[in-house]
Amino acid sequence: MPFVAKISIFALLYARRERSEYMEGIKVIESARLAYKQHWRTTSDESRGDKQATKVTKAWQQGVVSNDIQCEVPIRGDLKEKIDLIDRSANMAYEMKVSGKNPHHEFYRDIFKVVIYNQHHARKLKGLVFITEQDGADKLNKGLGKAVKELLARHKLDVTVEGI
Repeated sequence: MPFVAKISIFALLYARRERSEYMEGIKVIESARLAYKQHWRTTSDESRGDKQATKVTKAWQQGVVSNDIQCEVPIRGDLKEKIDLIDRSANMAYEMKVSGKNPHHEFYRDIFKVVIYNQHHARKLKGLVFITEQDGADKLNKGLGKAVKELLARHKLDVTVEGI
């Protein structure tokens, strides 16, 4: 996908967020792409794939962590579920599904993680940026994925799907 097409995806985010928040979002996504490019190799070995996915996620998180960006944020005290990244300055959650296998499962699960997080925290998240392989992103940006994103937008939760 040409760089211009990737930037145009951010037009909706830019319309709703301040310029600095928009630029931070681009930094987070570009960091995910870089970590993926450096550490991901397709494999049929599930154990090896899990280790590589963990390596990609850790490299991504280390590349963006700051005072405003927190990693592995618990959604609720009694649950072991965490959100990969939260940008506190923009109140946005970021989740990444590294392997291209069944990204829709992780996508819907991550939406619920944000909803549950918002029920239990005073400072609400405005949305979720879900990052996955381009084929998965293309599928989630149409059909049921698109319908779910439109539904959530009516409830003031912005959901964006980006390709790695």
